[in-house]
Amino acid sequence: MLSIRNRLNKSVEHHSQLSVSELYVAWHLQNKQLYITVPDIALLKRTSDLWMHKTKSETIKTYADYFEHKLPNVSIHRDSLMATMRAISNPRINYLHQIPTENKANKNSTTDLIDQSVHYPIELLHYAPVNQADLKLLYKLPSILVRLTQLYWIEQLRMTRQALLPLTSLTYDPSNIQNTLTNEQPSPDILFQAITRRSTGEQMDNENFEILGDSFLKLTVSMSLYYRHPLASAGSLTEKRIKQISNENLYRLAVQRQLKHFLYVNKIVFRGKDANWLPPGYVIDEANSTLGKRHSHQNAKRKAFSDMIEAFIGAFLISSNYTTTIKFMYWLGLDVIPVSKQGNLMELPSVLRSNMAANNEIQNNEIINKFFLDRAFNEVETKIQYVFQTKAYLIAAFTHSSSFANLVTDSYERLEFLGDAILDFLVTRHAFINYNEMLTPITDIRQDISNNDRLAHILVACGLHTKILHNSTDLFDHISSYASNEDLFPKDQSTDQYLSKDLDRWANSTAPKALADVFEALVGAIFLDSGNSLETVWRVVEPLLRKYLDRTIIHPNLNPIRSFSEHGGKVIEESIEKGGDSPMTVCVVQMPNGARFEGYGSNKKIAKANACREAMKQKQHNEQTCQQTE
Repeated sequence: MLSIRNRLNKSVEHHSQLSVSELYVAWHLQNKQLYITVPDIALLKRTSDLWMHKTKSETIKTYADYFEHKLPNVSIHRDSLMATMRAISNPRINYLHQIPTENKANKNSTTDLIDQSVHYPIELLHYAPVNQADLKLLYKLPSILVRLTQLYWIEQLRMTRQALLPLTSLTYDPSNIQNTLTNEQPSPDILFQAITRRSTGEQMDNENFEILGDSFLKLTVSMSLYYRHPLASAGSLTEKRIKQISNENLYRLAVQRQLKHFLYVNKIVFRGKDANWLPPGYVIDEANSTLGKRHSHQNAKRKAFSDMIEAFIGAFLISSNYTTTIKFMYWLGLDVIPVSKQGNLMELPSVLRSNMAANNEIQNNEIINKFFLDRAFNEVETKIQYVFQTKAYLIAAFTHSSSFANLVTDSYERLEFLGDAILDFLVTRHAFINYNEMLTPITDIRQDISNNDRLAHILVACGLHTKILHNSTDLFDHISSYASNEDLFPKDQSTDQYLSKDLDRWANSTAPKALADVFEALVGAIFLDSGNSLETVWRVVEPLLRKYLDRTIIHPNLNPIRSFSEHGGKVIEESIEKGGDSPMTVCVVQMPNGARFEGYGSNKKIAKANACREAMKQKQHNEQTCQQTE
């Protein structure tokens, strides 16, 4: 401030004092435009040089005449060198966002220059309050203040409440699981990313954290419900899970825990009609409601707040451990710890049928082991290279609800409910750790790997479909038809060759859902049998998914309906064709260029997917043809 005060109204006394590092003002101008000197000898002029511009006065012959006419009280030295100046405009003020490479050449200085140079007598020049270096610092100040303010709020968030994602056992510690006091919290940079939406234009956003947190939320809620409701069906558990992890519930928790105002949504604009930045300590006149809202409010949908909650979960995951993250989720108000009203941790439900309760443990083990050997389930253990400690888990994983041969365990439905969440988290975790910087979004990788058709293909490729216990004629026919498909499973190929197949998951919609359900139930069975060891589960399933994982990173097989919609397509007509053994649904879709495509299927969803797939295949073919032509 002292330096600025000393420079105030300080005159330039001689042409030799002009410096390229300084800024100047022409004191007679009302707008106080900032100028820099141009050290170009070819542009030099003297006050005695002829005035080349239009003028209404015949007495104005030289530059000195013009300025003395304009400023009668100023005496201009004759035949002295004038200052060659250029005005500066549009200084860069936003340092929060990276400048595109193509613009850097024009933006790497403090200011942009106005092309036309002007000349002023030395007598009219004052030093500007700051030089060029100080001006650059001043224009960085808003961005610095924004970051300091954000760090302050993030620290408040930390007060409110290490290897990357190690695969440890996901268990409940009854001694301290409800104690939410912990010093393990995400660092400020991680929290900043967790609250930042892509719409802000920052170099990072919370999308990948949100996807990771979403999968862990699904897993922990599924585990808690599995413990808490031992007699509930898979359908009932799914309904309860949907309510817990819904956007509405997460938004409610964000409001309840006063986390809503931490969300960073709008891109910061420092000047112009869309300016929305308010320096710390400043207030807006409440009478100006439009201006006040722009500076103090952000527009965001409720889903943005639920995404932030999931991103917080992801941030805790990569910054601490499973237990700390579960504590944070419990603090939020999520049902992730299965405790009774008395505060006791609930026991792991049994997969044995109720009729087995009358037997003692020795009798049950004898019955289970005999059934296990009679059905040669040891072949499954050999295939997956994992030996079950509790054989009942494996039997249950392969038991369809229609089976009446298995009087030992329940069906696979509850295990499938749990295994689905476990597999989803493991695949998401793998993509997050190994492909976080890839252009392919993690959500696409996640959807591609853990879809039903992919899992059904793996189960049949390993020959495990023959171990499913069921008494359904329709299911038998469906599985037999799928497994005997020579295009998918040529008889002269091995399991490894089947797993290496470049399978388009959407190209074949005939895979019975029961096959994928059994695969997910098997995942759940391994998880429970191994003492909730995520590492053990991943060691078993990763070899089966490995080749698909590598391939899907490069070219994920996206949902054709989603891709079709993103490219501007629309559904024209849906109808049902009667005839034959069963009616067939027909769907007609249209691309923006007017091209129409038909799809057929046993229901509307399959027909629409087939039509959209044909449209996207044609679009891809057209693009490849154009590239070859060029």
